[in-house]
Amino acid sequence: MRRIALIPALLLIAFAAKAQESFPQYPSPMDIPIYLSATFAELRNNSFHAGVDIKTQGVEGKKVYAVADGYVSRIGVSPFGYGNVVYITHNDGYTSVYAHLQKFNKTIGDYVTNYQYRNKTFSASIYLDRTTIPIKAGDFIGYSGNTGSSGGPHLHYEIRHTKSEKPVNPLYFGLKVADDVRPNIKGIAVYPTDEESTVERKNQPSYFTVEGKKSGYTLKDKPYVYANGSIAFGINTDDQVGTSPNRNGPYTYELYLDDVLSFKFECDSFSYSEPKYINSLIDYKRYKEKENRFVRTEVDPFNKLSMYVKKNGVVQVNEGDTVEVKFKITDYAGNLSTASFKLVGTAPVAVEQPSRSRSQYFVKADGSLNNQINLGDFQVSMEKGTLFRDTWMNTGSSDVKGCCSRRYRFGEFTQAVFKLVKIRIKPEAKWAGNHKLFIAYFDKDGKVSSLGGKMCDDGFVETTTRSLGEYALKIDSIAPVVKILNFKENDTITSSNTLKIKITDDMTGIDSYNLYADDAWLLGKYDAKYDLLYYEVDSHLKNGKSCIKIVVKDAVGNKTTKKVNIYKK
Repeated sequence: MRRIALIPALLLIAFAAKAQESFPQYPSPMDIPIYLSATFAELRNNSFHAGVDIKTQGVEGKKVYAVADGYVSRIGVSPFGYGNVVYITHNDGYTSVYAHLQKFNKTIGDYVTNYQYRNKTFSASIYLDRTTIPIKAGDFIGYSGNTGSSGGPHLHYEIRHTKSEKPVNPLYFGLKVADDVRPNIKGIAVYPTDEESTVERKNQPSYFTVEGKKSGYTLKDKPYVYANGSIAFGINTDDQVGTSPNRNGPYTYELYLDDVLSFKFECDSFSYSEPKYINSLIDYKRYKEKENRFVRTEVDPFNKLSMYVKKNGVVQVNEGDTVEVKFKITDYAGNLSTASFKLVGTAPVAVEQPSRSRSQYFVKADGSLNNQINLGDFQVSMEKGTLFRDTWMNTGSSDVKGCCSRRYRFGEFTQAVFKLVKIRIKPEAKWAGNHKLFIAYFDKDGKVSSLGGKMCDDGFVETTTRSLGEYALKIDSIAPVVKILNFKENDTITSSNTLKIKITDDMTGIDSYNLYADDAWLLGKYDAKYDLLYYEVDSHLKNGKSCIKIVVKDAVGNKTTKKVNIYKK
């Protein structure tokens, strides 16, 4: 067991009192200075960040330790997501999570390897009882790494309520980070919330740059914003944690209207059923078009996100009104930045209402209207709560070359959904029943990606997706490409070698990958980031001559097999 060093008090921030009073205080999971590259509930693509990311000095292989007594309750191995991950259930009602590990300690590693060989699988989600691998505070559990969907070496450190499995801000549990840097405010948005309200005399959002110091921003060259009707707001902001250059998420977002707290969002805890609510929290259209995120103060009817503390972020503005608007943004250390401006009420403006065509459907979020749309060979269905709010959806179809159906539209890529939408397309007659068909999605630039799909008994190909826009059926008849990188026919290897193979697929993606030695299964590990399948030579490869067989399949069943004879000494 390691010794837990005390950090000089002068380097610490006085964190929120409630965190110190209400939660057990754990030591750091690493014996290195703590700098963060990501904060809790930071805004991510389709999700909130469920922990903090601890920087590991740009390298892998730093030791990671258990923060409290307990037992290993779960181990995960995956080419995606958390990669190599350990879950430790503690005796105080919480579970700690350590993700993207390079390697496990020997006890955990041997247990995982035995499981993988026994089940002939690389990917694994293993649940253990409290007697299998007990843990004491300070026990070494593995080395930090870059596995799974990690974008660089770091430790993803997470704390969850054991019973509910809800992640909780790890900074509540005593993780100490020096931070005296205020959040950075980059822009303000003002929104009309209905078809008759106006901002700057238009029925569309207005976006403003800001100027000033981090302690107090104002709108650049704009003392007032003119509005009439029902008005909401948005803010684009980030935070730098101490000397780390990474742009992270703040801890709280507050909106004051005439000095009254009207809206508050706090990054404290959420359920794993909630991450997709991020696309309602933010201005999703702006994000998809401009790739920046404005947190909105209007809360959609079907947004059930639990991190809202106060939800009165919409104000009614009449002619002659003046509303003092102030955002207060804080990080966990209590550093504060504000942005202030005035909303001035103008006379109502006649707004030309959009014309609607027969190809547009008004879809009710409660599922009571147009939750199932049938256009013949193209069908869409949605459950109640799929949409965050009632929405107009565009539909249509067109002929397109290189596809096995017409190209169909449902909605726009700038429209967000919470639940999966079911898409069904019937192929042209000559492709009927072909099991290599898949539903293709066309992004705003025309780039094609696969949404997968299965052939149904009624001749339709069906899939589910959260991406709205344009779809068509395509066929994937091209098998994956398998390229051997560092060994060849009749090579001699030793137990210290690692055999490396590059595997790629240009359409439906890699679905399975297996290695064999004379038909005996070998543990091939897959790093999807680098399209790399590799085998760390072990005792399952016998001495002498063996035929190494590599079998790779894509999502529609196209298969590539390669065989190479090698010698082990």
